[in-house]
Amino acid sequence: MKNFEAILPGDVAECLDVLAGHGSDAAILAGGTDLFVLMKMGIRTPNLVIYTGGLRELKRAERRDGRIVLGPAVTHSEVAGSQLLAGLEVLKAAAASIGSPQVRNLGTVGGNIVNASPAGDLYPALLALDATVVLKSTNGDREVALEDFVTGPGETTIEPDEMLVAIRFDEPGGKDGGKGRGKVFTGFAKVGLRNALAISVANAALVARAEEGKLTGVRIACGAVAPTAIRMRGVEEVLEGESPTEALIEEAARIASSECAPLSDIRATREYRCHVTGVVVSRLIRRARTELLDADTNMDSPKDTGTHAD
Repeated sequence: MKNFEAILPGDVAECLDVLAGHGSDAAILAGGTDLFVLMKMGIRTPNLVIYTGGLRELKRAERRDGRIVLGPAVTHSEVAGSQLLAGLEVLKAAAASIGSPQVRNLGTVGGNIVNASPAGDLYPALLALDATVVLKSTNGDREVALEDFVTGPGETTIEPDEMLVAIRFDEPGGKDGGKGRGKVFTGFAKVGLRNALAISVANAALVARAEEGKLTGVRIACGAVAPTAIRMRGVEEVLEGESPTEALIEEAARIASSECAPLSDIRATREYRCHVTGVVVSRLIRRARTELLDADTNMDSPKDTGTHAD
């Protein structure tokens, strides 16, 4: 790793002033779990590193007018343990699945997004939540749909003089957080080569609501199966407004597999990734059916004390 200068700014305004003067010669560091690896490999060679992990204005997680706003320096561990996000299992489970406890304690939401890894776990979860990112420079702010922000492996639309200052998304259940019984489902599932510390071979995130025995507001995103994480539009269309029978779930799994565009690598072949994408998507749909629709159907029936398996 080559020598570099480090700066610890006092606030975001100071960060922006530094970026305006250095541009692509500078790199922002919050947790460093990705950046230091890239620097050691010689992929990133900044002359200036700006540390933002200690800035309180970037570490806030709060609710504003029915929207959740996450600062980019919020760590994966903080997301996984957040009471604010208690009803958003899609995001908490994704954060909890990342790396080791040490990585989760250092790694940040913003870093996971800006790194733009096709196999990142938080990105599909935030895609399913229809999140946007707020980018800031000395010229002002701009808000970009997360789906448009990442353009390829390691590539985003962020400009050299900009920094990520917030991630925003609407609460799936509205301002009340979807506290009504059996109304909102959010879930995340992944497949790796081992049970822990594994980079995803394929992952999936699902957000849906139940209305009159049918799924609505369906959003599904998958990662590690294309150059970027992708929304599964075909799967969303086939499920929207429908009750997910086994036949429909099998059709959704087939469509999910067909919408993949993965490469073969040391972790998995293209064919396996396509197959397992259908598997994780079908598991999530069955979970949503059980938690949303079966719960409503059996609300007045004796409770089943058996164990449910996907």
